Amino acid sequence: MASNPLSPGSLAGIMAASLPKADGSAVKDPYDALALFCHTCMMAVGFRLKGLGEDHRIEENQDAQDSPALPAEWNASAPSYAFRYAHSQSSMEFLVKISRLGSKAVIFAIGLGDEKTASFDVPVKDYVSSDTLPVSADASPDSLQSVFPSIPDLATLFKTNIIQKLVPGLNKPGYEEAVSTSTSSRQTESGRPNPHSPQPHIPGPANPYPFHDPLAQPPRRPLPTGDFPPPGFEDEYEINRPLRNFPPSGRNPLNIGHDDLYPPGLGPHDPLRGTLGPGAGGIGGGGMHPTFDDPLFRGGGQGRPNDGRYVAFYRG
Repeated sequence: MASNPLSPGSLAGIMAASLPKADGSAVKDPYDALALFCHTCMMAVGFRLKGLGEDHRIEENQDAQDSPALPAEWNASAPSYAFRYAHSQSSMEFLVKISRLGSKAVIFAIGLGDEKTASFDVPVKDYVSSDTLPVSADASPDSLQSVFPSIPDLATLFKTNIIQKLVPGLNKPGYEEAVSTSTSSRQTESGRPNPHSPQPHIPGPANPYPFHDPLAQPPRRPLPTGDFPPPGFEDEYEINRPLRNFPPSGRNPLNIGHDDLYPPGLGPHDPLRGTLGPGAGGIGGGGMHPTFDDPLFRGGGQGRPNDGRYVAFYRG
């Protein structure tokens, strides 16, 4: 079984081979160290260094393409770094940039062709031990490994947020993709999420009336029909009993006052009566001052009060 190309031992060996063999300190500060680590991860999974930045190109020969060695000017623009790569499983080139942002380092990457981008940031002090720096160009793999107190965690972050986003499903012996757990990573493709990367769960729209609300009132049972009418109740105050001592008529004697909505001053011989208004075709009026033919008087609507007086019945 092939070993993991992003294991601490494998990465430390590639870092030692990547340092240019020149006089002086090859890794001067934590940002140099982090840029070297990112380059090492790319080389470990089969990427080939093509140049520093978009326009710079390394001499085209087989040895230069296969070697992980960096050009002598790889950190000349520190604390900003840029590396351009190619991979045998893709026809595109890929640009990786590392920049300092306060106490953090931000790693950007883009596919030069589909414009797919990826990025994440890390607090440098959590992943690089400043006490071990600077490091000379002839440093051993063990010395370089001691610069990074948590190589597995840093390698997983880079793999999840950069490698898997640039080349999903990359085929490399011993290499396995991981599920993204970084909350600071982000990737866009023309403003849309990468369809190949795991997407977070998106909840559905809010329901204004919960289906399982424990406080909701249960629906009422329908009233029985047919042979089982609803049970009655004792009408103690005779609410449902018809009015007594009133002759039957076509109007409700309690609708007193509705004729007051019509123009005032029209007597009982209104020429419009019988054609307009609620009293049309019936007996009596509907105003606040009822006439003698109103059912409120005794006599059954004969046009005169009983015994020269009119008495209204009130229900109290």
